Amino acid sequence: MNREYAEQWLSKLKEHWFNKDIESAVSLFTKTIFYQETPFMKPYTTLDEIREEWQHIKNENIQNIEIKVLAIDNFTIIAQWTLKQNDIDYDGIYEIKFNEDLECIYFKSWEMSK
Repeated sequence: MNREYAEQWLSKLKEHWFNKDIESAVSLFTKTIFYQETPFMKPYTTLDEIREEWQHIKNENIQNIEIKVLAIDNFTIIAQWTLKQNDIDYDGIYEIKFNEDLECIYFKSWEMSK
């Protein structure tokens, strides 16, 4: 895993999210066996559960998304994200793990409103 690949993957995530392209966003998680939007909810372990979670973006007024790599350790990325949605600012941290084929297998987010 290198910075260039990490930034490209996160750029795809951002683009699909901002454009509300749910199927393309979900395609980034086809090998993911642990997906958790916040530590306070049960993690999703199937692609259908992940797809269902992404449905909520359809009705959101997404104004801005920024994602920045903070650290890379072997196949793990730590990234900071900010979101302005419905005139509310959010920020948080992602922990994303990849397998040797550079497919996302683990995705965990910590989020809060500013």
